[in-house]
Amino acid sequence: MLHEKAVKKVEKALGVKVEKMGRRWGCVYEGQVISWLVHPNWEDSTKLEASNWHVRREDDHSDSMVDYFAGYHLDNVSQLIRAVKPPEAKFPVGTLVRGKDNKRATRLGYANRTALVVESGVHMKLSFTDGKTGPGNPSYLTYSERDFVGV
Repeated sequence: MLHEKAVKKVEKALGVKVEKMGRRWGCVYEGQVISWLVHPNWEDSTKLEASNWHVRREDDHSDSMVDYFAGYHLDNVSQLIRAVKPPEAKFPVGTLVRGKDNKRATRLGYANRTALVVESGVHMKLSFTDGKTGPGNPSYLTYSERDFVGV
């Protein structure tokens, strides 16, 4: 990805200023340091490419003397942004949802069952209204929000 596009995308999504941080470019967002490397494009050396997307805590640093490498790497800038700022939940806490009639929901036993959202997020915790957890549906499981629709 072009460096200029990456900078614009990060600044727009997170509302922070991207700057040069040693050999890398990046910023600090809510205690997380996101960064990437910049190098010339192999076809056109006037354009700069961004790669090697990395996230780590602000107070965590690598130590080469003990082979400790802080943080983790991601594949692209969208994953980098979602790592520090997850998308908003589709169903807030207290919403009544119904399981879709798809293969996974049928196999796991929550197809067409109604539930109340207890914890929201991309993977949410549910309390089924029929009181049964059933096989494959213990109360501690999280369920993907894409398998449910609002009632």
